[in-house]
Amino acid sequence: MNPKVKGVVFYVVLIGVAALLWTVIRNPPNPVKATYTQFLQQVQSGEVTSATIVASNSGANQIAYSVKDGRQARTVVPTDYRSVLEAMQEKMVNIEIRDASSQWLGMNAFPFLALLGFWVFMMSRLPGRDAK
Repeated sequence: MNPKVKGVVFYVVLIGVAALLWTVIRNPPNPVKATYTQFLQQVQSGEVTSATIVASNSGANQIAYSVKDGRQARTVVPTDYRSVLEAMQEKMVNIEIRDASSQWLGMNAFPFLALLGFWVFMMSRLPGRDAK
């Protein structure tokens, strides 16, 4: 491979890693964690506008929800969450239910895979690798 092409690829990868780090650092903090009781109180008072339930077989289901003032929060509900679902339907909460097994893990693994790719690229550029 031409040394100029290697240099260009190196700087493109370096800029990509820098952009990835900037994006990760720039993202807002994780949503606030709420207890099950706080979540129920917010639902019953009509503060919750939308909720996404991630249904799993592990014994607990995660709920990410939004309240009227725009805040985001998370909580965990028991496996049998019919009463919570009924309360949310009664208060006209926009509900989305997702299966936990359908969640794509690639987004969580992307930073690790990008760093691994960068490490492999840098290791291939070490001098003396062809000397053997």
